[in-house]
Amino acid sequence: MEFSKVKSGFLLIFLIGILISCSVKYVPVPTKNITISEGYAIQKQEDYVFAVSNKYWIREPQNLTDYFTTFHISVKNKSSEKIEVAAADISLLDASGTQFDAVGTDYVLELLVPEEIAYDHYLEVPEEHRQIWENWREAKKYLMSDAFNFGTILPGATKSGFVFFPKLKSVNKKCSIVFKGKTINFEREN
Repeated sequence: MEFSKVKSGFLLIFLIGILISCSVKYVPVPTKNITISEGYAIQKQEDYVFAVSNKYWIREPQNLTDYFTTFHISVKNKSSEKIEVAAADISLLDASGTQFDAVGTDYVLELLVPEEIAYDHYLEVPEEHRQIWENWREAKKYLMSDAFNFGTILPGATKSGFVFFPKLKSVNKKCSIVFKGKTINFEREN
């Protein structure tokens, strides 16, 4: 019994390794106005600092990367006034220049959380399926806590989190993030 658990564990780790190695990863390209630190492209402006990295979503729901290309961003307000960051302020361009807009967490939740396990249906869920409901509830919590929350950033404050874009086709060897009209280029990692 113990041997089969160990064998299953190694098989699971092996499969996760294969899946991660097959995923497309983009790394930032340093330019005159962009510095690279710990995998993040950093763009400093007079009133804010913007940092972005193509990071994988590694929490539940794990199938999120089947549907979305995810970037982790951080925006620091350097000014003495509040600044606004809206979803319309950030876009993803693929290698041919096709624009993809940020997808809101509500859409992500609708796509990934089946209606039959929504909270208002909890009492109708058979006992043997309640663990599935609990797993999706946990996934919702992660999405809500780890996604970038667009809106107001107070003076001196920083907001960080994941931004979700429709999945880029794996044939793209490069892409760009455009934030407030400024472009940051990424190349496919070899």
